[in-house]
Amino acid sequence: MVTTVEDRAGGRQVCVGQLALLDAMADPHVQIVPPSEEEYAAHDAAWMADSAAVLAMFAGEDADSAVQVLSLIRDLLHGTLTAGSEGACIDQIRLLEDIKSAAAGAQVLATEEFRSTRNLNEQARGVKPEQRARGIGSEIGLAKRVSPQQGSAAIRTAYTLTTDMPNALAALSDGRLSEYTAGLVVKETSHLAAEARSAIDTHMAPRYGKTGSRRLAGEVRALAQQADPVAYIKAHAASKKARAVSIRPAPSGMAYLTALLPLGQAFACKKALHDAATAMAFSKETVDRSPTQLEADLLVERLTGQSHAEAVNIEVQLVMSDETLLATTASSVGPRIDNTGRHAEDIFTSAWMPGFGPIPAAIARDMLDPVHDHETPARVFLRRVLTDPVTGEITKIDTRKREFTGTLRRALILRDEQCRNPWCNAPIAHLDHAHPFARNGRTNASNGTGLCARCNYTKENPGWHHTPTGPSTREVTTPTSHTYRSTPPPILPSLNRRI
Repeated sequence: MVTTVEDRAGGRQVCVGQLALLDAMADPHVQIVPPSEEEYAAHDAAWMADSAAVLAMFAGEDADSAVQVLSLIRDLLHGTLTAGSEGACIDQIRLLEDIKSAAAGAQVLATEEFRSTRNLNEQARGVKPEQRARGIGSEIGLAKRVSPQQGSAAIRTAYTLTTDMPNALAALSDGRLSEYTAGLVVKETSHLAAEARSAIDTHMAPRYGKTGSRRLAGEVRALAQQADPVAYIKAHAASKKARAVSIRPAPSGMAYLTALLPLGQAFACKKALHDAATAMAFSKETVDRSPTQLEADLLVERLTGQSHAEAVNIEVQLVMSDETLLATTASSVGPRIDNTGRHAEDIFTSAWMPGFGPIPAAIARDMLDPVHDHETPARVFLRRVLTDPVTGEITKIDTRKREFTGTLRRALILRDEQCRNPWCNAPIAHLDHAHPFARNGRTNASNGTGLCARCNYTKENPGWHHTPTGPSTREVTTPTSHTYRSTPPPILPSLNRRI
């Protein structure tokens, strides 16, 4: 450590080396020689070692001190770091990547300690084994600002790395593996017994950090299949139950339609589309479409039974203001952008499609127009949900096309759009009372909350509270007394206001 003396006049700690330097600078006969690069490097290494020792000592005193140290590190990294040269920038990027991996490793240890401590505490309170550690996936998800499913996955990964795969954990902590790659290693061995996972971890230790994530995952998968072929086949059979089709938004008014299928079926589907598109390519009717576009069109046609991909019967529920619905925006002063007469301001007047997001009014109207260039046009059903242009509140729901059980239910689903638990992206499955009905909670919009099934069941566990703090805001409290604010998205975001 640096030797210091007490400056009695100012009450400050002054470095002895600094005092000697000041004396030398005051003497005109003394020539000051700047330190060499090697001396600078040695000084920096010594300073880093001393700082690390102090932080380790400080963090080891108690849990609160460790949190303070982590807060200090976060605040230091939050500032602007300057490198000074291209090479230093690359060095900084590499070091920051190592810091990210080290933080992920520390997070793994903290996650497993949290799970183990909660389990022991509930065991001491006499909680039955099957009822212990309920809802901890949601707590971890809230702390990491991810969904409860991802929180549960983090718990499983932490348990596996700390108990069965210490080499992978060490590689994660020292930066040889990223958090994503370490997660792949755990997933590829999830069906194995602990002994098999440990054996693969030992075998793969020299390979950690030597190859890319896809190659590494393939090598681990091959070892897992060899280690226990029967377990792999059983896991494959069980995973077939998870087959599903999902949709998620993509940029520019597009969407990703994803199917999780058994490997053979997935390849068969892709090959059938590829072969059909290849046979159709370069014909007179398809000369303006690429093979990949043909595959996409064929997928739509074969799934819907339509003769053309564009001629698909759709039902769309759009949340919009009367301006958007009637195209009454003051677009006469804006510049025209194409030969349809649409204007720039009209393009940026957005509607909102639940489950997808903002849709420019012009694109929404194009989508809802019947297809005129085919013999069998698409049939379009539009349920309009009108909003007040000033307050954004729902003013009227058009019930054409289908009857619903109640306006309040529809309004809550439209207001919340997805699970109201912070960072949970699951669709709404349950509408429940934030303040429980059994404790005189009222059945109205201010007390209604849209949740996925998991989050709704989780909030019934001891220590969980969803407290209304406004007409639509909620405060979520976990068993550790951490609180998170939940605010629904605006019915119509302010995307339709000119910037």
